[in-house]
Amino acid sequence: EEKDSIKKRKNDETTEIVSTRLVNAAEKGDLNQVKTLLKDPLVDPSFVAERDDWGEKTVLREAAMSNHVEVVRALLEDG
Repeated sequence: EEKDSIKKRKNDETTEIVSTRLVNAAEKGDLNQVKTLLKDPLVDPSFVAERDDWGEKTVLREAAMSNHVEVVRALLEDG
């Protein structure tokens, strides 16, 4: 039971790291990185439009606000 709890916590932390990388790549307009991360099984497709803990950022919003049209397209098609 304790091992399962540790494993879940590690998986949650890994998912958070991968999701943060996706936000950062979208903000920077790194299309290749965005596409790679969207294929990662740790990225929940709903995360693309999900707001952060403060109700502000979404991956899609950050890409759009930074005028990264190709990233927005990739997020809509693959996310």
